Amino acid sequence: MSLQKVSIITILLSCILPCFSLDSKTFSVSDPPKNLKESINSRKNDFAPTVSPDGSFMIFNSNRNGAYQDLFISNCKDGTWSRPEPLSDINSPFNDETPFLSADGSILIFSSDRDGSIEMPKNELNQIRVSFDLYWSKRVNGEWSAPEPIPGRVNTMYHEKSPSLSRDGTTLYYCMWHFGNMKKTAMLKATYRNGEFTDPKPMPAPFNTGYPDVALIPAEDLNGFFFASHRPDSMGMFDIYFVSSRDGVFGKPVNLGDRINSTANELYLSRADQRYFICSDRDGGTGLFDLYSSFVFTKEAKFETRAIHFDFDKAVIWKESYPYLDALSKFLKEHGDVEIEIIGHTDLHGTDEYNNQLSRKRAEAVKEYLAGRGLDPKRIKIFGAGKTRPVANQLGKGFDELNRRTEFNILKKK
Repeated sequence: MSLQKVSIITILLSCILPCFSLDSKTFSVSDPPKNLKESINSRKNDFAPTVSPDGSFMIFNSNRNGAYQDLFISNCKDGTWSRPEPLSDINSPFNDETPFLSADGSILIFSSDRDGSIEMPKNELNQIRVSFDLYWSKRVNGEWSAPEPIPGRVNTMYHEKSPSLSRDGTTLYYCMWHFGNMKKTAMLKATYRNGEFTDPKPMPAPFNTGYPDVALIPAEDLNGFFFASHRPDSMGMFDIYFVSSRDGVFGKPVNLGDRINSTANELYLSRADQRYFICSDRDGGTGLFDLYSSFVFTKEAKFETRAIHFDFDKAVIWKESYPYLDALSKFLKEHGDVEIEIIGHTDLHGTDEYNNQLSRKRAEAVKEYLAGRGLDPKRIKIFGAGKTRPVANQLGKGFDELNRRTEFNILKKK
């Protein structure tokens, strides 16, 4: 299987990177993460969410169907998550867990102790000690290919878990620990060359410094990484942290604070634009570990979303878009030092004149909604870009959805 390096989503994510430092203050959570409840969660463990870049589907692992962990998928349509279904083409009779979707949503990497994984030698009681290896599958025309072991020198007789990929697909990040001893977790990375991941080596400090760091999630658009760890400044057990990274040099890990973390465990932050997802075993859940979601905004120069939907060929906002706009409104109220420019974009169908008018009307509808939530209209500028700034210069399913978007420029007041 070859790794797809360039795609329409990769083009989307390669926009101008903001230059700022993310911390618990600039990481503005509209509300504490909300439990996704019975629409997603079960009475068992629901763990390690990974969300497609456009937020249209989520994959996670759960033991709801038995003793072993399986991978499940749920689709989001009109703001509602579908009943999770097992990924039968990928799951094995054993454990399949900690999934991660590539930047274009076409590659799924996960950990499994299925038959064929490299095993440790038998113990003194002649018992087999099964180990976890990393596998991947490719999504083609909506179908997932048969999983294969990650090619190269990544898999060993130890546990390899919680994989992730850089945006361009050339760097694999993952955790490794000895059988039965998660306290000695190592964070590693490997480079993709000639069809294989080679030269695995430990990550530099602040990783591999004695703490059980897991679930390293690249956030190149934020100039850093999210990860989970149990460190001296953790609020409870595992908390979610952010660490800046520029030219291979890491900053000091920052705990994201009590608007994300709790006195319980929080792990596996995944996101689609400003929609964030985690798993936690905090009080009040449906089962053991549950999946939670929240809207998170940062004071970037620019961000965009596909969470705002309109009636076809009209500027009427769907009710399913209200939660996003309400969260944005709350963010703007908390940051009165910024103005906002709303830019509407359409797909490439129709004339330039018509699309310019439609996109401006839709931007105006968003402005009116925010003003109706108590924001000063003078803080909000609008512009209709029509089809003049496509993310993907193509027509058709997949491309049209990418180009239909609402863009926000956050402008500091002088």
